[in-house]
Amino acid sequence: MALEYSEVMAAGAMFYSSAELNKASESTEALGEWITDAAKKVASNVEFGSSRSEFLAFMEPTPAAFKEAVVGISAALAIKGWLKSDHGQGADPVAQKVFLTGNVWPDEVEKFRIKAYGFDDYNSSDFIVRTGDKKYFGVSLKKKPKKNSADPTLINKAFDTVLNGSEFNKIKEEITELRTEYFAGLVRQAHEDGILFIKDINRQTDKELFEAKKRDKKIFDRAYVNIKGSLSGGYDNDRAPDAMRKFVNVDLAKTNNILFKRLTQYMNDNADLFAKTLINLVLKVKLYDELSANKKLKDFSFGFALVTGIGEISKGKPSVSKGKAIDLHTILCGLSDLEANKKPYKIDVDFEKKAEANAAKIFFKLSKAGVNILDMELRYKGSFTSQPQFFATITKDFQTILTEKCLVPNPDGYS
Repeated sequence: MALEYSEVMAAGAMFYSSAELNKASESTEALGEWITDAAKKVASNVEFGSSRSEFLAFMEPTPAAFKEAVVGISAALAIKGWLKSDHGQGADPVAQKVFLTGNVWPDEVEKFRIKAYGFDDYNSSDFIVRTGDKKYFGVSLKKKPKKNSADPTLINKAFDTVLNGSEFNKIKEEITELRTEYFAGLVRQAHEDGILFIKDINRQTDKELFEAKKRDKKIFDRAYVNIKGSLSGGYDNDRAPDAMRKFVNVDLAKTNNILFKRLTQYMNDNADLFAKTLINLVLKVKLYDELSANKKLKDFSFGFALVTGIGEISKGKPSVSKGKAIDLHTILCGLSDLEANKKPYKIDVDFEKKAEANAAKIFFKLSKAGVNILDMELRYKGSFTSQPQFFATITKDFQTILTEKCLVPNPDGYS
């Protein structure tokens, strides 16, 4: 997993006042001085689960560090505002200590780590801020360069890992059969079209053509459906005019692609189950319940927020925009408004967006009572023998519910 250096910059920024952070972002010279000073604070006051030396080595005044520092400062200012308004941590809260998580969590915060719902880390905090005795606040950090840039995705998860639980067993079996049949069909068609040549293809099952575990590895270095090139252009030549990978991508990009159509049908047939599962995975709505179930944590305070740092180096100068922090309690309140309306959840495909993208992906919206909650994307990333991946962001409508007003009609006739 690649290191996300904006996390260590945000962690370091939590040891400064808002005035100091604003001053640090006035010029590249000021920013460089701040990075040098912040590196010392990080070395003394941040605990790392792993990669301490790599993070510290990055904290030097270089162009790459400037880029991450402005995001980190934006995020820290948003976190400070969140800690003040939602958790009463003072007018300008400063961290006592910060803990960077990852594959390994520091010992002091390991107790807040949760394995649930198909996640090894259901508590998706990228770092945890301690502001006082037994007061801890987890931050899931995302970033973008400008306020009007597309929001970063909150989830990147394989389709079958979303289907976590015995209630999904039958669906998972059917989807496995569907994927096997679909991709085996493309392999057979590619053989017929001369893109591939597979000896004794008619004697092979769909499962073997899809998984290709018994293929001649001297000829095919990967599963048939993942071959980059073609028979005529070379199987490793992805620039071949009739390349297999291009052939597969073209079929998946069709607006009426049967695989995506059937996957969407499964979601719609089980819309309520899928919706609640996806909302839980993306927005971590059961996090506080999971923490409360641990009696060892009853004397601890733990808050959680989805935070977006917004910043860039523009025309050689730091540009720090106002970041966003959405408290989990706020998310729960917004979902409570949605649950009060008894209309079912819906999952609608955005065919217009798919047609514009012309790629091996499909776009859809998860909504209730006419209010879109999540913008989602299902696409293949890398291997076609792997499950397609879910990507999701909170919609503008749902953000409005969280920050301004309720858009969902009340069942009693008022909003």
